[in-house]
Amino acid sequence: MSDSEAGRGGPRRVWWIVIVLFLVVSGGALAVVSAPPASDPGPVRVVLFGDSLAYEAAPYFDDLIQAGGHATVRNFVFGGTAVCDWLPDMRSVATSRPQVAVMEFAGDAFTSCMRGCPAGSSAAVSRYCVDTTEAIHLFLAAGTHVYLEGAPIDYSQWVTHDSHWDDLNRAFSALATGYPGRVTYVDAGDAVEGPGHSFSWTLPCLSFEPCTGPVVAGVRTDVVRSPDGVHFCPAHGGNAQGRVSPCDVYSSGAFRFAEAMAAPVIEDFHLAAAG
Repeated sequence: MSDSEAGRGGPRRVWWIVIVLFLVVSGGALAVVSAPPASDPGPVRVVLFGDSLAYEAAPYFDDLIQAGGHATVRNFVFGGTAVCDWLPDMRSVATSRPQVAVMEFAGDAFTSCMRGCPAGSSAAVSRYCVDTTEAIHLFLAAGTHVYLEGAPIDYSQWVTHDSHWDDLNRAFSALATGYPGRVTYVDAGDAVEGPGHSFSWTLPCLSFEPCTGPVVAGVRTDVVRSPDGVHFCPAHGGNAQGRVSPCDVYSSGAFRFAEAMAAPVIEDFHLAAAG
């Protein structure tokens, strides 16, 4: 597979330019905006691998990582994919020795390399663990720091009280503990959830973003999940194969998820704008 980028045009892009300027100039949502620049004179090379959630978050993630002028990002993101789909690209990319590899996978099992491992099954979790371990070893051999991203609960998992909804998240967290200082687990899904990892259609508006959702208990909110209860775009969800089209409006959920993924990388590698 080749690099794949989410769309960047339309009203979503206009709002996002405003938000990036706010973050860089005022130190808005990211507490690390005043961090010093990286000591390496060259840009930090970041690669992002993932499924539809990463695809939706990629435009925001890229802009956050690159806003300080100290990093570049390459995206390998496509809806419905699993780690096994990207292993050939990972082997190739690792030879270029990027400093950072970010991996976000929610457990999709649509593609042929996941055949025989139904989504949500113990077999699927085991397959993801095997493939993610291979990916980790590829990148650690190249001197790359790996970030494993946790995905949020979806509506179906919440209403059915699925006790196994976060099995893959917990597996990724356990994998990271085996490589202290070299692999980091990030609970990125928490950024779009309610208290106690509960599902929420809306969350209170962030101070710098357009506030277009309903008023909930007297609080202005933004819609953070798609109508399908899985994705982030407030205008539409994904198809039966887990694929999504670019969101042509500002997506608060995609931004929050992207910020949660980007913040540890920005802090650890001193990527934020100085001042």
